[in-house]
Amino acid sequence: MKDGKWLEPRYTNKEIFEKDYAKLDLAGMEVACPGCKVLLQLNRKNSFGKGAGWCKRCNRAVTI
Repeated sequence: MKDGKWLEPRYTNKEIFEKDYAKLDLAGMEVACPGCKVLLQLNRKNSFGKGAGWCKRCNRAVTI
């Protein structure tokens, strides 16, 4: 299992994150949140194909 990294720049809320990472990717990989170590799925992609996910516990965006 890979450890994730915080997505920079920091997104202040999930709505802005979902707007920038609009494509759903249901087959995204799982990573551990760098803050709380909970497993989460990288189920969003931006227009360049970079995957990311949202940690509900830390309220931050995570990538690899």
